[in-house]
Amino acid sequence: MIGRLPLLLREDKVALGSWVTIANPEVVEMLSLSGFDWLLFDMEHAPLDYQMLEYMLMAVRGDATPLVRVPFNDPVYVKRVLDLGVAGVLFPLISTPEDAKLAVKSTRYPPKGIRGVGPRRAASYGLKTEEYFDRADEVMVVVQIETQEAVKNIYDILSVEGVTAFFIGPNDLSFSYGKRGWKDDEVRLAIERAAEASKSTGVPGGMYCPDDDSLKFALQLGFKLVALGSDYRFLMAGIRDRLRRARAALEEVTPK
Repeated sequence: MIGRLPLLLREDKVALGSWVTIANPEVVEMLSLSGFDWLLFDMEHAPLDYQMLEYMLMAVRGDATPLVRVPFNDPVYVKRVLDLGVAGVLFPLISTPEDAKLAVKSTRYPPKGIRGVGPRRAASYGLKTEEYFDRADEVMVVVQIETQEAVKNIYDILSVEGVTAFFIGPNDLSFSYGKRGWKDDEVRLAIERAAEASKSTGVPGGMYCPDDDSLKFALQLGFKLVALGSDYRFLMAGIRDRLRRARAALEEVTPK
């Protein structure tokens, strides 16, 4: 399943996405029906296993592009999620060009890479195997920039052939600098350096933006792969807002 994300990036347009962390297909269906351009299934920090991931991918509707963040930059993780039929992989903790090269090789079949052959669901269970192999190199490789070393090596990382895009992990990046958040001057400068590298290399960048301030910052920098938050954050925001308004209404009708 490719979806509309690759086209939006080729056209230099902003693509809005959401993190998926709740292990339930209905959550995926609701998010994809709501109009997100892409969904990121988080296997690094969320309690998602491979079997549940397969069920959740079946619930993707419309043109939303499914991506998966693997637990680590390890070919064993990568081949398993790709065989389930995702359009691309987000690789955490990419700090050197060597890391990026391994990430790309993990997504490519020999002789270009080291991915094992056995696409299963990705090839419609054998019904479209040859068609899948013909387009297998279209798998998106998104590298996550979240360390000081990554920022230092950003130009070399983005110059690795096969890297589709990069993504700023603002929390991990800020902690790497001994800070707590992207608004610190040193962290902002690091993100701005990544944005400059994006413009120089032509590799689109992205960022996790759970609030309006981070969203405006990312858009001003020209980032195209923009995450508006995650399923549990949307749920908590809705709960808190509904309770706040209900309590305000209760105050209005309660006799003083």
